[in-house]
Amino acid sequence: MVLQRAPKKAVVWGYHPFTYVYVGVTVGNNTQYGLVNTHGIWSVILDPVVDPGPYNITARGLAGEITLTDVLFGDVWICSGQSNMEFTVRMGNNATEEIQDANNYPHIRVFTVNQRAGSSTPLSDFTIKNSIKQYWSVASNASIGGTDVEWGYFSSVCWLYGKYLYQKLGYPIGLVNTCWGGTPVEAWSSPDALLKCGLFGSPHNTEKVRFTDLDRSSDYRYSDGQTLFWSPNYSDLWNAMVNPLLNMTIYGTIWYQGESNAPHPHNYNCTFPSMISDWRAKFHASHRQNDPSFPFGFVMLGANEPDMTKFDGFPEIRWHQTADYGYVPNHKMVNTFMANAMDLPGFLSSVGSIHPGDKQDVARRLVNASLAVAYHHKDIVYQAPLPTGYKVDTKDQTLELIYNNGSEALHLRNKAGFEICCCYGNKTECGEQSWWVQTSIEKVTRSTAILSTATCLARNVAGIRYAWRVTPCSFKDCALYSYLSSFPASPFLYTSRNFSKDGTYIINGTVPHPITV
Repeated sequence: MVLQRAPKKAVVWGYHPFTYVYVGVTVGNNTQYGLVNTHGIWSVILDPVVDPGPYNITARGLAGEITLTDVLFGDVWICSGQSNMEFTVRMGNNATEEIQDANNYPHIRVFTVNQRAGSSTPLSDFTIKNSIKQYWSVASNASIGGTDVEWGYFSSVCWLYGKYLYQKLGYPIGLVNTCWGGTPVEAWSSPDALLKCGLFGSPHNTEKVRFTDLDRSSDYRYSDGQTLFWSPNYSDLWNAMVNPLLNMTIYGTIWYQGESNAPHPHNYNCTFPSMISDWRAKFHASHRQNDPSFPFGFVMLGANEPDMTKFDGFPEIRWHQTADYGYVPNHKMVNTFMANAMDLPGFLSSVGSIHPGDKQDVARRLVNASLAVAYHHKDIVYQAPLPTGYKVDTKDQTLELIYNNGSEALHLRNKAGFEICCCYGNKTECGEQSWWVQTSIEKVTRSTAILSTATCLARNVAGIRYAWRVTPCSFKDCALYSYLSSFPASPFLYTSRNFSKDGTYIINGTVPHPITV
């Protein structure tokens, strides 16, 4: 396995048949002791370990001793979410080459939590039968390639993230995969997190969540004769598949989820940030070794279907994934980073277009942002272009968007994707007496995009949005990209409520701009 390296302190724990006795844990030449509590559980917080190893770790008590061999110290990351995180290396692009290449990374170790019926109460460990799908394993074509079954282990995004991160850092990486297709964020959230968003108890099947992710288990599934649905109890997967991990010392988490919340996206701008904050608080409180604001990365959802005219669900979820800022980190989501996957559709995927095969670009974008935010590497361009101001020219009937305070070098790939909200009469709010119309890009300079407002004629322009579609564009062909990083410009929706008199956008009470890491 991989345990968390210095300066953090890893935790080792276990069970003993006698209470109130000491268990000694030896790492190298250093032995530390832990007392067995009334539940028969002992734990030892190890001194920080700098050297990666390998080490043997021996625990000795009155009942005997157990030795773990070939233990490395590095950074431990948890990977969680629904089916695009569960999506395996075997199912992705270049699967044969990726699986074979895994043999070259023995300093990456992987662990997979099994999908099992959730629990109504928090579980302290994976002690129930079949709760672990893949015990700690050295990366190899067998442990990464999994079985011949498509949805066998190991997660493609999790593996590629760990592999690319190892290539940059050069020391061991531990990957803990705990995910389940077709699951909403509420199932992964504790009651404390849900309470902050006004959610209480459990839905108890009162709301059908469309089962879009081809889950492999019969648990929680029922059918209306045509479509499968997931009917979770709130917090079930938090209790069964995350809470048992709290004893671990970790570096951070990556997350790929949101598709199951897209049919009802309105509350995601609360539930997702609340879940992140709650995970951090509970991992920290468990033994005080985890950073109370440990890094949390996520994937902004990709496309879902070839029809580029639909705009329900996914655009709102993408916006809510950032707590309605359009970028991270921000004041509501500190120490977070993301990879925007909206321009990486996979319409020909064998398991449906909701599961694109290009997980390599997703992982590279995640690692790039992780190096900047989680590892504080300097001079890394990781923020996608986002408007921070505007200028209106009523004579020429144009609106000039200023990106990233004029610091962003833009690259134009096509002229589609922008829409403006036109209001009737004297209305200035984008609401009932208004409509959205497509507008063209007249010109792109180094840091601005000039749009035509002529389609509104003499009516008021009360809003503007970009990439507000389930599928905004074909593969890597959205309108605007960062010239330096080739990352797609972020989707956004601003209305007149966001416009200030000095031509600045105001989002959630602040001017949108990247927070200094």
